[in-house]
Amino acid sequence: MFKGFAIAALAVFLLSMVDQYATNGRYTDAAVFMAKQIRHSFGV
Repeated sequence: MFKGFAIAALAVFLLSMVDQYATNGRYTDAAVFMAKQIRHSFGV
């Protein structure tokens, strides 16, 4: 289970780095904003 979590975390990290390099973080910023809106909709 930990191995799967570590692989997923590494994949997300690498995709974020590629996004920062290729599109100046546009998609990472949008994903973080959407996560904040989802969290806000649950009242957290």
